[in-house]
Amino acid sequence: MIVGTWSRDQQELWQGLNATTGEHVDVSSLNLVGAMGPLVQAIIATGKPVVVVYQSGKPVTEPWISANAAAVVQQFYPGEQGGNALADVLFGDVNPSGKLSVSVPHDVGSLPVFYDYLNSGRGASSDEGQILDNGTLIFGHQYVIGTPQPLYEFGYGLSYSNFTYSGVTLSQTTASAADTITASVDVTNESEVDGKEVVQVYLQDVISSVDVPNVQLKGFKKVLIKAGETIKVEVELKLQDWGLWDLRMKYVVEPGEFIVWVGSSSLDLRGNATVVVS
Repeated sequence: MIVGTWSRDQQELWQGLNATTGEHVDVSSLNLVGAMGPLVQAIIATGKPVVVVYQSGKPVTEPWISANAAAVVQQFYPGEQGGNALADVLFGDVNPSGKLSVSVPHDVGSLPVFYDYLNSGRGASSDEGQILDNGTLIFGHQYVIGTPQPLYEFGYGLSYSNFTYSGVTLSQTTASAADTITASVDVTNESEVDGKEVVQVYLQDVISSVDVPNVQLKGFKKVLIKAGETIKVEVELKLQDWGLWDLRMKYVVEPGEFIVWVGSSSLDLRGNATVVVS
């Protein structure tokens, strides 16, 4: 099933034609509009495996579909060959390898949602409050109904392959602000399908003089890994990019411990190693 949003040319908007996304076309909800949501539910209720494709100009928040569809594909707006590209992915002629450059919320009520939030005394609980189909209430910890966690986080994306990570190492564990180090990780394609994986490297500043994001993306590399193969992926990291603006508004790389995390998304971090900057 292909559902989502639609946009219009500016001239068409001036003529009064409807659109659900586009310049100065705002919505108060990121759910599917009109009959699309109930239609998807009715088709899934037949018991047939259903792949739901979101062809949209903005993220779609439909947790029920994510929980019940056989698969979900976010296509956004394709070009003229978008139909052929989608068919290649759905029929397995192309193994998808896209990753989200935004976080998708469960609901507009939990916006804004982004991965690099500042360190805080309040943790991000994963306890989700929800209303079951029979009306039963399950109370969440931070949101009575809902969760502050994203439905799909920054960097998320699946493929027909299954990748595992092991052996995160660094070229050096002590460094100065002028150094460039290399993070290495072994990635194995445990499936029977050749695929590409986007290996992502995030940085955590353990103690800083000012408030900084809990983690920040500092590097990534997309690699082709054949079925059953293990390769070593290396990502260079410039320590000059690890700095912050201090209380005097000077950009500095502060001495101390930094944790380098490696994983498949901002929430799916598979391993880490520590660098001490002096």
